[in-house]
Amino acid sequence: PLEVPLITHWLHNMTHDQVLDMLKYMGMSNRPEDKVKIIFVPCYLDGKDGIINKQYYDLILGEDLSVYPSYYEPWGYTPLESVAFHVPTVTTDLAGFGLWVSSLKNQHGIDDGVEVLHRSDYNYSEVADGIKDTISAFSAKTDAEVKNIRKRAGQVAEQALWKHFIEYYYEAYDFALRHAMERQLG
Repeated sequence: PLEVPLITHWLHNMTHDQVLDMLKYMGMSNRPEDKVKIIFVPCYLDGKDGIINKQYYDLILGEDLSVYPSYYEPWGYTPLESVAFHVPTVTTDLAGFGLWVSSLKNQHGIDDGVEVLHRSDYNYSEVADGIKDTISAFSAKTDAEVKNIRKRAGQVAEQALWKHFIEYYYEAYDFALRHAMERQLG
C-alpha cells in the first residue's frame, strides 16, 4: 500500500497542502470500507505525468460531468472548456463564466448543461451539498437525457464564442480611449 493512498505525486511541503489537509479533516483516507475513494493528481496534465499520461483536453473528453467550484475567477475558462467539449459542468457565481451563464434566459441548471451554485465566504457546506445533489441528479439521468444535456452544454459554449463577445471589447476600447483623451485634455 502507498504511504499516502490519496495522492499520485509527492508534493513539496505536503504537510501544509490545503487539499490534503481538507481530505484529512473530512476523514477521507481510501480505506477499503470507504464508499468514496479519492485520487488526487497534483500535476500539470501535459501527457507526461507518469499516471494518467493524457493531456488536459484529452482527459476532458472522457468525463461525464466536470466540477469547478471556483471561489474566485475573473472569467473561468475551465468550465467553458468543459462545455465546449459537450461535458456538462458545475461552477459558481464567483466565476465570471458562472455569472454570465446565470444571465442567459435559457439556462436553468444542469439539465441545460451548466449548474451555477451561489458561493460566498460563508456557505461552504451549502456549495458542497449543491455539488453532491447535482452529481446525484445527473447520475440518475437516462442515456437519452445525458445526450440532450451534453448537446445543451455545447450550445452554451457556442454562445460564448468570440464572435458574440467582440462587440463588448470594441465598446470597452472606445470607452477607454475617449476617457484617456479627456484626461489628457484636462
